Amino acid sequence: MSEQVLHLDFISLSPNTGPNDRQQLFDAAAALSALPQVASLGVIEADAASYSDFDLVFYFQLPDFSALEPFGTDARYAGFLQGAVAPRLRAFAGADVRLEADFSADGPRSACLAIMAPEETYDWEVREALQAWRDASGSAAGALGLAVGEKQMYRGAALAFGWSLTTPEPPDVAKFRTTLVAGEARSLA
Repeated sequence: MSEQVLHLDFISLSPNTGPNDRQQLFDAAAALSALPQVASLGVIEADAASYSDFDLVFYFQLPDFSALEPFGTDARYAGFLQGAVAPRLRAFAGADVRLEADFSADGPRSACLAIMAPEETYDWEVREALQAWRDASGSAAGALGLAVGEKQMYRGAALAFGWSLTTPEPPDVAKFRTTLVAGEARSLA
């Protein structure tokens, strides 16, 4: 088990958001690499041809759980959300997961799956579904983890990276609801 935590920001953009607005978002996120808690960060930009629940997902790799609160309360991160994201926002969701193994991102294609499940769902059920999904992608790199903290909307998340990545369908488990974003991956730090 890794000590690393991955913070995810899922963003649906307002319809009037143009290419320059997207680039401003990427630049504002990249500036967060200066935060001492951020080990790496990047974004997955959903393909128009693939089904995705959000337009973007930003991922922030933190060294451990103790870095989560200072990151989330840092004025620069709040400024990113309020100054860069909010004016372009249609919908937003977030997740924090403790990774099963150290984070790795390799390849220009990526997909992120996050799972919502009822409280009575066992962690092993969520982990098993995420692992099966990631294995089906043919991914050589990525991340998988369960939620940290109390009362998170998502119980876990997995990311898959690769050069020729298959984006599998989300798990077909009646009690799970899922969020999927698939497309181009960019490292921002």
